[in-house]
Formats: sequence, C-alpha cells, structure tokens
Amino acid sequence: MNLSFTSAKKLTINLYEAVSSNITGTVTIENRVYHAANSSLDMVIKMDQTDEEEVSFVAQEKANPNIKLPVHLLYEDDGYYVVRISDLSPNWEALAFDLYQENEEKETVNVDDVTSDSKTDSTEEIDAHALITTLYSDQRKTKSEEGKGIKTKQDYVLLVNDLEKDFVKEKMKTMKRQLR
Repeated sequence: MNLSFTSAKKLTINLYEAVSSNITGTVTIENRVYHAANSSLDMVIKMDQTDEEEVSFVAQEKANPNIKLPVHLLYEDDGYYVVRISDLSPNWEALAFDLYQENEEKETVNVDDVTSDSKTDSTEEIDAHALITTLYSDQRKTKSEEGKGIKTKQDYVLLVNDLEKDFVKEKMKTMKRQLR
C-alpha cells in the first residue's frame, strides 16, 4: 500500500484536475460525492490510455490510516470508473486513493536478490501490479448529498455519458478558440 498523507503535496485533487501517470497518461476525478447516511464516497475517475489490463483500488482515510476501506467498482466504461468507498468515519478528514494496474501474469522474483541474508536460492511468485497514481480528497472540500446515493446501472451509464458530452463540448470550444 502506497498511501501516505505526510508525503502528499496537497490533500485534495480538484475535480477535472489532470494528474499525470507514467502508466496511463492522465487520471482525472470527474465527480466526487460523500453520502453521510451510509458513510460512503462515490467517485467517477477517468483514465486516459487505458490498456486491457484490470485496474484495482485501495483506499485509506486519514482518521484511521491503518485500515483499508472497502472499494466497490460500480460501473466501468471506456476509461471511466465509478467507485464507491464504504465504511468512512464520520470525520474522515482526508482520503488517499491508490489506483493500480493489475497484470494477469505473475512475476517471478528471486528472493535472494531482495534479502541478502538468505542462504538458499529460492524464488517466489508474486502478483504483478503497478501503481498508477494516488488521488487525495479532503472532506471539507468534498460535496455532500443527502440520502444513500444508491443508483442503478442505468444511472451510472447516464452520468458517464453526461460527463463525456461535457468533455467533448469543452474540447470543441477550445478547438474553436484556437482556430480563430
């Protein structure tokens, strides 16, 4: 787990702020809503240049940094990921959210190369995964909504479609300005 609040330059990644990654190009939080009624946070994350590799998530709150919070992938489509982080404390303060690219192949590591005090030659298979980036959310700067935020798959499809439309509209405006 790479989550660290002390090494973070800032504890909030703003909506639509592109965070660069060596693996996927950029990662952007398109939407973020806290639901106090069920202690959960919903986020829509957009990743450019996604491969066919699986993506996994790890979340941790500042209030309880030793506990990994449950993360549920609610919807995924063409680089958009709708996730729900559950079991947040009422005063979670800040959230660190790691995104990993999961490789299907296992990587064989020579344990002797890692531990110099070993006398036997042994290898171990480990899951190969690479950190894409860590995103941070500050509770004070996160939009809150009443209710439990429970939606259907169709609601998530419409939400992602609306975000894609907004993105295309902004891109068209930018292109028009550049052509003038």
